[in-house]
Amino acid sequence: MKRMRFLADLADSTQPPPHGNSDNPSHPSTDIWRNQTGSYVDALYAILQHKKWTHLPRYMIAGMTAGLFRFVVDRRLTTESISAYNWMAENFVAADFIGVTASQAAGFSFEPTFPLYQKQAVLDIKASIDRGTGAVLWHDQFVVVVGYDDDEEVLFFCTGDDPEVLRLPYTLVGRNSSPYWYYQVLEAHQSIDMWEVCKESLLQAVYKWETHDYMLPGQDYACGAAAYTAIADVLQSGNYESDQATTVLRYYAYTRGDIALYVKTLEHLSPYMNQVIMRYTKLADIYRSIIEVLDDSTAWDVREPESVQRVSELIQSAGDAEQTAIDAIKQAFPETINNRSSDIGLR
Repeated sequence: MKRMRFLADLADSTQPPPHGNSDNPSHPSTDIWRNQTGSYVDALYAILQHKKWTHLPRYMIAGMTAGLFRFVVDRRLTTESISAYNWMAENFVAADFIGVTASQAAGFSFEPTFPLYQKQAVLDIKASIDRGTGAVLWHDQFVVVVGYDDDEEVLFFCTGDDPEVLRLPYTLVGRNSSPYWYYQVLEAHQSIDMWEVCKESLLQAVYKWETHDYMLPGQDYACGAAAYTAIADVLQSGNYESDQATTVLRYYAYTRGDIALYVKTLEHLSPYMNQVIMRYTKLADIYRSIIEVLDDSTAWDVREPESVQRVSELIQSAGDAEQTAIDAIKQAFPETINNRSSDIGLR
């Protein structure tokens, strides 16, 4: 007998707000906002809320997992910048940071063994749905699988920016526009020392700022502080597509706004956290100015020199501001950082 299972309440929770409304137009609610980027944290957070494994706002989960502090761009400012990192390592650790046991797998769809992995992926995802837990799947963005139908041999998934529940045939699972496939299922949750995790996330912020992701070829990608120089260079060269560059810049504008919200909740972690808060607030303000330029879409889209130059100048200011924020974190936690100076990214 064939089976069907559909988590309607999870599907409902991932739908976008009507007309993109929010209480604060300068910074839409990050509990529901996705901006068509399909980040891992977006998918993870939807499942955490559905399972009642968190009562925290989305920006807190994004900060605690340290993904919020990632700053990576490819050297043509394509939308791939947003998802260019080591999924297997970082997504597994992100779940672990917040007390979630997870299983995952990834690979390339051109490998001869892919059909076997594809079959196992479908089985694992269906088993997760049967337990009442959605699954994270890469389908040209991170999406939430909310059900399946064995009769029609399809998975049901939500993107968070599409009002409809979408269908994915079992035979197309893992077949994306790029050769990469990935999925993650969440299995259990346990309590954590929240403030220790938050402190650790700030150490990870320093690591991500100062270290190039070893999985990304340096000639194609820039990370952390170097990413700001790369953005300024590509804007001056003109070797970018305006719409993709806009998506990348908007994404980082919202993540930097979320960081400002996140660090405000951590004031008690150190007497110097007020400096961290002040500097990330300044950074968020600079990004709001960048958004104002992007909102004048006509000037930006036609690459009007004054518009491009203004964004370039603001990006350089943002880079300086984020460096001072990282310096403030170092001042706030000098002993811990110095004890791990050989590998501040050690988890």
